[in-house]
Amino acid sequence: MPSFIASLTGFVLRTTGIYRKLFTGGPQFQTNIAKSRAQPTPEPNAKARGSLHVAHTEFAGRTVWTLAPKDREPTAHILYWHGGGYVYPAAAVHWDFLAHMAKVHGWSVTAPLYPLAPESNAEKATQWAMDFTRTYTDGLGGKAFVMGGDSAGGGLAAAVAQMGRDTGCAQARALILICPWLNLDPAHPEQAQIEPRDGILTISGITDAGRIYAGNVPLTDIRCSPLFGSWDNLPPILAFGGGNDILVTDARALKAKHPTVAYRELAGMLHDWPIFTFRESRAAQAEMAAFAASALT
Repeated sequence: MPSFIASLTGFVLRTTGIYRKLFTGGPQFQTNIAKSRAQPTPEPNAKARGSLHVAHTEFAGRTVWTLAPKDREPTAHILYWHGGGYVYPAAAVHWDFLAHMAKVHGWSVTAPLYPLAPESNAEKATQWAMDFTRTYTDGLGGKAFVMGGDSAGGGLAAAVAQMGRDTGCAQARALILICPWLNLDPAHPEQAQIEPRDGILTISGITDAGRIYAGNVPLTDIRCSPLFGSWDNLPPILAFGGGNDILVTDARALKAKHPTVAYRELAGMLHDWPIFTFRESRAAQAEMAAFAASALT
């Protein structure tokens, strides 16, 4: 049973449709994406900048943020890919989550603002992500790292891990996949049953976002849908899903395909619940920190 705050948040999101409007397909979807480009891109806030070491650099025309503790050595180096359906930039909730992980759990987080659709596509975005990952690992000087992401960012993390394995790149010691979008073809029958309970995503929205992002790349290509790729010889994986999230079918399919995945699903929880501030979220975040620490020892 979700906590009161988690249940209330899900109810408010479903009834107001604040996020569902952003992730509903059709002509308005492209308009919503265009409007997001006209707004300032969210950044780590003043509180994070005051309590953490916050810096940004540029890589191949895109901004890359780093959040790290000021007063101690990092407990883990994390390469994190944000969600947003491959069309929206990182949101305030992402920066609050990453700041919490840096402040409370000692993570040094590197969060690239990778190329988004429709300006980019799966072919270009995954190549950019691969190029950046090589540069990132070179910069670590042999230090181990963990890679993670939420939603679309979870899918991108999985794609980068599979592509990196296949091309001999340095691998993360572990993967953390938060409500990952692993299959861009929303054909699972359970998604239609879950959709009325989902306060953030719609099937029409992920259908359009997936089509726009894929471009000329087949939806079953691992650059779009790493669920269909090989999960052999990848590092340990911790994955999360929520019962009120249409993308939970992807997380369940991953667990079925790769039984060694440590999978945590909570009934009644919304999409991306582990990055929020609910009681359940804080417990999940502590588990992420412990999982990363274990992988790096």
